[in-house]
Amino acid sequence: MGQYPDAELKLAPMLAGLNNVTKNYKGMLAGFDRTDVVSAKRELESELAAWIADDEKRAARYGTALDELRDLVAREQRNRERDLYWSVARRWSMLRAASRLYRLAHERLKPDMERKPGYQERDMRRMRHSLERMQRTYDRRVDRLVARDRIRMYATLPADKRVAVFDRHFGIGADGLDESKLDRALDAMYATTKLEDLDARLGWMDAPVEAFEASEDPFIRLAVALYPADLELEDEDETLAGLFDEARPRFMEALIAYQRSRGQPVYPDANSTLRVTTGHVAGYQPRDAVRYEPFTTLEGLLEKETGVEPFDSPELLLHAIRAGDRGPYDLESLGSVPVDFLSTVDTTGGNSGSPTLNGRGELVGLLFDGAWESLLSDWYYEPERVRSIHTDVRYMLWVMDRVDGAHHLLREMGIEPSFVAR
Repeated sequence: MGQYPDAELKLAPMLAGLNNVTKNYKGMLAGFDRTDVVSAKRELESELAAWIADDEKRAARYGTALDELRDLVAREQRNRERDLYWSVARRWSMLRAASRLYRLAHERLKPDMERKPGYQERDMRRMRHSLERMQRTYDRRVDRLVARDRIRMYATLPADKRVAVFDRHFGIGADGLDESKLDRALDAMYATTKLEDLDARLGWMDAPVEAFEASEDPFIRLAVALYPADLELEDEDETLAGLFDEARPRFMEALIAYQRSRGQPVYPDANSTLRVTTGHVAGYQPRDAVRYEPFTTLEGLLEKETGVEPFDSPELLLHAIRAGDRGPYDLESLGSVPVDFLSTVDTTGGNSGSPTLNGRGELVGLLFDGAWESLLSDWYYEPERVRSIHTDVRYMLWVMDRVDGAHHLLREMGIEPSFVAR
């Protein structure tokens, strides 16, 4: 971002998202290196196969369940690199917006309930907001650099894994990428497009298919040209997903029966449904001679202060800590106000902001992160290391009361402020 400092604020959300994804993958890989989870999973699979084969009824019911899943996984893996690189090659603002708008024109030819999710009438406000948000997050110079980098990455795929229309447009041939042609194509597209204008983008939301196909806008024209290939790949993905949906229940039925025969439960898979996870407040020891206590405190926050992100707290907060004003939010066993606490609950990406309740159903915190060593928990739960991080409700109340003076909000919650309003 040093090349375009004025774009840094616009792109901060994207950079934060990329950093979070990178951290997540690094944590998972570190977890795989630290544990023998792959061997453990394979051993369980072998034991399950032997248990099925050992009984005629089980063999008749579940005999092909494992082989069906193995075949589907192998089929998915064959195209994983292609799907990843193709998705990356198209995820830059202008082409993504044009493609979504053209897809909307096609979806609007169908009855509302037959449209793809994301293109029904109930989704229009969200789509409109997304197109408007581009005004705050889009920078032509950076978007062009992102497009160029991602197209170059895509061009490393074998020819039979690429999309011919896309290749012709950007000069990707049998001998690889012609970077000069790529640069000329991108320069021409950004120089002549009207989609950078908010009113122009919003106007396309109501345009018919024929208007897109007659358009001279370069991004619209490319979106129209790519549409058949997009549908073909989408159909392929949906067919494979459907086969997985048919195969997994029989495998899970076999696994549950096998674990039940051993007196053991099956750990539930996350499936985007609302659920509750339980656990206890607990610290942990990630490695030899290192231990993290279950609570952090106001004084600990002060000790970590460096004045540099992420340890650059507001001066008003630091002053309140130094003043020692804890009010009724002090935890006697800690001798301070608890800021964050660790727990053994199993959480994952998307759970941030979830309420944390105690055994009496009282709000005691908000989940906001997981410990570095917990990132493997999407694949394997380690009781001794998996820890979620929660902001303690006492710290939230202390900040509202002592630092922010949000006394009207406290009273709305039925809490009488302890500090005199400034």
